[in-house]
Amino acid sequence: MVEIRNVEVYGLDRALNAKGNSFNVGDINTTTTFEKTDENRQWKIAKTLGSNREPHQSHDAFLKGILVSFDLRYSQAFTPELQRYHFLEIVMSQSTMHSLKKFMENGLDPYSVYVTEESKAQVRRLYEDFERTQTELKEADTGNADTELVKKLRRANYEAFMRLRHNIPGGFEMWETITTNYLQLKTICIQRANHRQREDWNSFIRSCLSMPHFSELTGLTEETLKLCDI
Repeated sequence: MVEIRNVEVYGLDRALNAKGNSFNVGDINTTTTFEKTDENRQWKIAKTLGSNREPHQSHDAFLKGILVSFDLRYSQAFTPELQRYHFLEIVMSQSTMHSLKKFMENGLDPYSVYVTEESKAQVRRLYEDFERTQTELKEADTGNADTELVKKLRRANYEAFMRLRHNIPGGFEMWETITTNYLQLKTICIQRANHRQREDWNSFIRSCLSMPHFSELTGLTEETLKLCDI
């Protein structure tokens, strides 16, 4: 299931100060500490503006200055829906291209609870086929190698690898590091609340709601989003 860890938030005070740029003249300084209590009128204004959900008004634009990075565990079934968001950058992810051997041989079980044992067994068989072709290629590809044989084995190794990667199930789980901002996360939470892939998206949303001042500045809570588990 989707899981977020190691959250770091940057630029919170600066974004809150920048919120007032529209009403300032002359030099500005957005690096000062911003008091986040309701005794501060500007904090109350920030909460009001940030929670605005009317389209095309951009009152919450300052939220995009609140940057956040985190590590995300995701499945292949989840990530295409996440990648549609333009202001969400994948810094780097784990890779079945480079680390498949480690996934297969380090005693890991990198699958969601919905992957069947039959699917896992098929991946294991395909991995063993790939390893066999890899060994055959290495043994044949020597200084006095039979060129045609090596060509044939290289093709067999390639096809075995592609069969393996193309048959990895949608519930294969990996980790990636993401950087985005509060405005993008606000959009995601609103659009994905109670999405059909509910366990993953509601888990993602709850992690967002737990980020520093996120609920206060967006007006989003489990109640306002009407989050409901299956």
